Amino acid sequence: MRQVSNFSDLKFIRHGFFNATDSNTVTQPILMNQVHSADVAFLTEAPMEPLAVDALITQKPNLNLTVKTADCAPILLVDPTSHMIAAIHAGWRGAFQGIIEATVLEMLRHGANLDTIRAGIGPHIQQKSFEIGPETKALFPMTEHHFFIKNQDRDYFDFDAYVRHRLKRAGISNIESTGEDTVSDLSYNSFRRNQTPDRQFSSIMITEAL
Repeated sequence: MRQVSNFSDLKFIRHGFFNATDSNTVTQPILMNQVHSADVAFLTEAPMEPLAVDALITQKPNLNLTVKTADCAPILLVDPTSHMIAAIHAGWRGAFQGIIEATVLEMLRHGANLDTIRAGIGPHIQQKSFEIGPETKALFPMTEHHFFIKNQDRDYFDFDAYVRHRLKRAGISNIESTGEDTVSDLSYNSFRRNQTPDRQFSSIMITEAL
């Protein structure tokens, strides 16, 4: 399990980015029916079944918000001012469509303080492994084409930098990424590497009430 150091002083939460094996240790995960959307749900209780969203937010203790990934970026957010947390599933499509900004706006709508929100980005596909076609690059505005790095006439997407960019655009400056590549690191499930249906978990939970 990996953690980010910018959450280390926050005693009211528990978080972790788990690999393929230790994801089995995550207890009572609240999962999503992830659909690569910009849809967000604010939870006041555990849902009866997974919601068709790509981000969950709560202020309620003991709800273990959990993201499933196998190359997409799991993003965990914490606002220590309002004791609010969020878990985001961000593939390139979801990030492009605004799932990060939508999550931050929903947090603000429920009383979060933008100046104090912190972000942790878990293991995901990194630039060296993310070859992308011209039809995908063409979807992005020219102002974002610097996230595509040319190598031997092939474009490689710096997805980690792009996720950071979208977080900063949403107003978050306190950001840390584990920097691990799910494709080259065999301890993680990777759809790009072997089309596996398996996923690893990333989770965050409030452990105590205000």
